[in-house]
Amino acid sequence: MRATTAFDKRRLIVGAAGLLLVLYLLPAADEAVPVTRYHLAMDTLVKIDLFVDEAGSERFFELAITEIDRIDSLMSHYSPHSEVSEVNERAAQAPVAIAVDLSRVLERSIFFSRRTQGAFDVTLGALTDLWNFPEARVVPAKSAIDSALAVSGYQHLHLEDGRIHFAVDGLRLDLSASAKGYAVDRAIEILEAAGVPAGVIEAGGDLRYWGSKPDGRPWRFGVQNPRFDDLPGADRFIPVADIGLAAVATSGDYERFFEFEGKRYHHVLDPRSGFPAGRSISATVWAERAMDADILATAAFVMGPEAGLELVKSLPNTEILLFYENEGQLRRRASPAIRRLLTPSESAGASAGN
Repeated sequence: MRATTAFDKRRLIVGAAGLLLVLYLLPAADEAVPVTRYHLAMDTLVKIDLFVDEAGSERFFELAITEIDRIDSLMSHYSPHSEVSEVNERAAQAPVAIAVDLSRVLERSIFFSRRTQGAFDVTLGALTDLWNFPEARVVPAKSAIDSALAVSGYQHLHLEDGRIHFAVDGLRLDLSASAKGYAVDRAIEILEAAGVPAGVIEAGGDLRYWGSKPDGRPWRFGVQNPRFDDLPGADRFIPVADIGLAAVATSGDYERFFEFEGKRYHHVLDPRSGFPAGRSISATVWAERAMDADILATAAFVMGPEAGLELVKSLPNTEILLFYENEGQLRRRASPAIRRLLTPSESAGASAGN
């Protein structure tokens, strides 16, 4: 959600392609193929697939891209002109009136912050600025991390009647784990209202589909094995059939990371320690809306296999597949609906999900 260089664009294309593979992009003979456009926004690559006639498709892509860019312009904490940046500058001095879109994202974010007891937190702007992913190459000083944490915490964020106030000076919002999902949801609402019958939008690992394919074939997805570098192509993805939840999001330690003194440091930070979360390797969450999936994938990743699974099981219409390491071995935990879809070989070594 900041200015993107040519080098960043190449890196974003590689990174986004690595998070979630949508298997319908490899169609069988006579299978319906969507019209596709790519767009750079929200510090990632956005992929839009629409099942429409190509001749009249450009106006639909323009509708989706315009809405995604609008959300980006409101919620980027990198842009000095965004609404979030204005809030970050003023909300510690006095309550600030905010737009409906930002209020919706913050209300849902605060709900899940409370539900996860702070494992998910949108007030980590000072901390994420300190780590400075994806440019990060060294670990910040512990004293600097402690200082950033001292001005963070969702409990210091007060939202009432469309007005926001920070109880701590220096607190900064960072909506990178919720704004992408919201932008996907909003773009789909606009496309549905415009009459687009079916499609998929993916933004940096946050994906949602709607409608039915023209040929009647089911939606099919593949979740990436998070330690895919040493695997042959066919084993890099775990196919998962449609479970009736239209949104899927993944958080992983392999998208943005650096190595320092022999240790990997990734961009998913634990709000309790200020350091990269260490309980998980990746977490993929299915939900009804992309914003919920986006938030919950981050929260479950931070919480780890046991607590992350219990969180998702406690919520309606939500499923999870989470990878972690145990004694040097890659393991999985899955909620019941996902576990039933995995083959015996795919489930080998995974703990029971129910």
